[in-house]
Amino acid sequence: MQSKFISALKSMFRNTGDFFRKQQWKEILIFLFFLLLSSGFWLLQTLQQNYERKIELPVRYKNIPSEWILQEDNPGKISIQVKDKGTTLIYYLWKANFSPVDISVSDLYKSSDQSLRVTTRMLETMLSKQMIASTSILSIEPREIVIKYDSLSSRLVPVVVNVVVQTKPGFQVSDSIRVSHPEIHIYGSSKMLDTLDHISTKPAKIENVSGKKELTVALDLPAGVKSDYETVKLTIPVEEYTEKRIHLPVLCPDIPSGYALRVFPSRVEVVCDIPLSLFKELTEDEFEIQIPFCEFQEYQSTGKLPVRLAKKPSWVVNTVIIPDEVEFIIEQLKHD
Repeated sequence: MQSKFISALKSMFRNTGDFFRKQQWKEILIFLFFLLLSSGFWLLQTLQQNYERKIELPVRYKNIPSEWILQEDNPGKISIQVKDKGTTLIYYLWKANFSPVDISVSDLYKSSDQSLRVTTRMLETMLSKQMIASTSILSIEPREIVIKYDSLSSRLVPVVVNVVVQTKPGFQVSDSIRVSHPEIHIYGSSKMLDTLDHISTKPAKIENVSGKKELTVALDLPAGVKSDYETVKLTIPVEEYTEKRIHLPVLCPDIPSGYALRVFPSRVEVVCDIPLSLFKELTEDEFEIQIPFCEFQEYQSTGKLPVRLAKKPSWVVNTVIIPDEVEFIIEQLKHD
């Protein structure tokens, strides 16, 4: 079997050699070689000649003042006719996607007709930065760019924090969240601004917080509305909390003349959570239970009235009153 395979290979190589030894095939190979060689020289010589080509580049408007909005019909691209060697134009063709031509709106001269002009000379300077030095710019379309804009209405609105804070066990947010810019100016059409009375931050959630936390969040600006700020910095005060118990009298500040009010019990216990750092500073004077006399009259048929706090510090949380209702008697005094 092996000897037959070797014999077949020898026969194949012998036939191949006979084929290439034929005079006609040699002439074809020589012809093709010189054809390819001459084509290569022709192509190299051709590419050294100058040609023209049309190139399109996108336009990007930057540094737009916050009180302006650009109109939609401003040019979005520039067409240029360039001239250079074929090798350079092939490079441009291969490059295909050019970087945008950046136009800094705030740097342009503001004319009286609410338009900003980018002259031909300015365009040539911008475009030449993306061209090879040997490239000639023959024409630019449009020859100049007239940027049209509208002035926006302005309104001062508060920033509403949309952040969920989850603390570690035993910790609480001890005060209101501070915002680096609690009020911001927003810009847009009058019709749009009339629908807005605040700007929220984009939703965020932080977990396992056990101390003061600072973070930057983006503003949730509606489409067509601009602001001086895209983000705000939040400072979230978080402290360790502990339980405290105090006793308060149940007061009625407006008992009419000729009446007496008896409350059972006359004092209640308030259980609450407070920052550990303020444990010694918290006193009964910072709390109040005051119930108007008219409410006692409303519940006179049952003789029982729910109790609630009329005053407490903002950083006191999870308040529980024991008992949560009191019994009472209203007596009408006799006059002699």
